[in-house]
Amino acid sequence: MYSRFNALEEYTGKDMVRLQDSTVAVVGLGATGSVIAENLARHGVNLILVDRDYLEEKDVYSSNLYDMSQCKNSLPKAKAAEEKLNGFTEVKSFVESLSPGNISRIKGADIILDGTDNLETRYLINDYSKKKNIPWIYTAAIAEKAYSMVFDNKCFNCMVNQPESVATCATDGIMREVAQKAAASTSQKAVEILTGKEIDEELELVQRGRSLDVESSGCGVCRGENYPHLSESKEVLKVCGTGKFQLEKSFSRGEVEGLDVGQLLAENEFLIRYRYSGHEIAFFDSGRIIVEAEDEGHAEAIVGEILGF
Repeated sequence: MYSRFNALEEYTGKDMVRLQDSTVAVVGLGATGSVIAENLARHGVNLILVDRDYLEEKDVYSSNLYDMSQCKNSLPKAKAAEEKLNGFTEVKSFVESLSPGNISRIKGADIILDGTDNLETRYLINDYSKKKNIPWIYTAAIAEKAYSMVFDNKCFNCMVNQPESVATCATDGIMREVAQKAAASTSQKAVEILTGKEIDEELELVQRGRSLDVESSGCGVCRGENYPHLSESKEVLKVCGTGKFQLEKSFSRGEVEGLDVGQLLAENEFLIRYRYSGHEIAFFDSGRIIVEAEDEGHAEAIVGEILGF
């Protein structure tokens, strides 16, 4: 199965064993994260998968990992990825939004790989990485540009000091081929790190084959003085995609089953999804809600109307 890898001059049978004895956490399983997860699963690397969202038909365009039936059934991305990859390696999946309260989900990972389009989660990963001395790899694909960078000694918090200026797939779109380039570069870096090779901590511009040097400025995170994103919590978060918001609310599955609020779009063991007054809303059994809305206040209002908050 691994004959093509074993034929590489720079790798040995011991490297193959190292990979199969390693565990990687992939946070976010969209256009980049799903490719990263599949690449490493095919190397035999054990996976911890974390993603808060469910599949939609548009995800068939973004990723080769998911099929149309999974997307039509609104299967959570984490569970859909686990279905496809557990034949290659051991996979643990969590249909959750990574937060300070559940970041222990990625405990035991030898490296953390970013598949998000979410700065708050990247800051959280960076804090955790610095506190636990675990390397992580930043991956971004925006429009027709792609980036990849290992963070071990350097600090993401120092690099992105103007978050309001950072584009996302929601604002600028994404070209699937560019996302795959970024994911492939990150996957290769992960393999090299897990097999003991040294990697330069530079921001790689994947599509142009050149990189930029990035220096840490000495913020409180990389000095080990504080980790603000490990204690920060928001009740409403924007989700990648136009006009989608995540809310943390207390409700039971029984409260949302059979609601007469509009069209039932999908129901499975993880979530119930409706179309309500022209807006799609998904209730996860874990107590999360993802709703289409104009802004955070509108999202709160829609949920309040349905559940009576």
